[in-house]
Amino acid sequence: MDFITFLKSRREQLGYSQNKFSKLVNITQSYFNSIERGEVKNPPSKEILERIATVLELNSEEKKQMFYLAAIERTPQVILDTLNKLENEIRVQNKNNMQNFLGNSENAIPLFERISAGPGAFSDEEITDYIVLPGLRNSNSLFAVNVVGDSMEPTIKNGSIIICKKNIEIRNGEIGAFFIDDQAYVKRLKITKNYIALISDNPNYAPIYIGPGENFHAVGKVIKVLSDI
Repeated sequence: MDFITFLKSRREQLGYSQNKFSKLVNITQSYFNSIERGEVKNPPSKEILERIATVLELNSEEKKQMFYLAAIERTPQVILDTLNKLENEIRVQNKNNMQNFLGNSENAIPLFERISAGPGAFSDEEITDYIVLPGLRNSNSLFAVNVVGDSMEPTIKNGSIIICKKNIEIRNGEIGAFFIDDQAYVKRLKITKNYIALISDNPNYAPIYIGPGENFHAVGKVIKVLSDI
């Protein structure tokens, strides 16, 4: 997700028009329209970003993400490409080293870099480690993910590792790992006749409603939480 997508999706989620939002942030509508169209060469200043974060009602984690996305917009593409290439090379090397170390262990579960109790993402290239649980069966259908954020506390603490099972139904009220477009979440699934939503156990976080046309799918059902390890 880039800065513009983050800004627009959160604004629309709160129900603000461009005109209303620009007034609340105290900037001109033409300038704000230019930001959302990607016509501004550099993202807004830190002062304006602070005001945007306030109007968007961002928590500390979401605010950090928005500032990070804004900073990325300012970084020359040649530097981003070089950093991404180096990061991918390190990930592949670490993955190969760990696979060689573990061999063909049937109990090895791939551990992904992060999933957010809040926004985040993971993919096959982001396997950072493998964990082994004694007596585990059918581990080829399991994966583990580091959880970042407190939106699922007290059920899942920040820094926990969740063990998820793929290709299994996640029923109403159960916790799973989900993708909405390119963002990954660990949330509790809520299904009604009127809507589908991802719910946080922490009441300070608003539900994430699944809108028409969104690319939403379940990645796995949370079957175990490892805390304080």
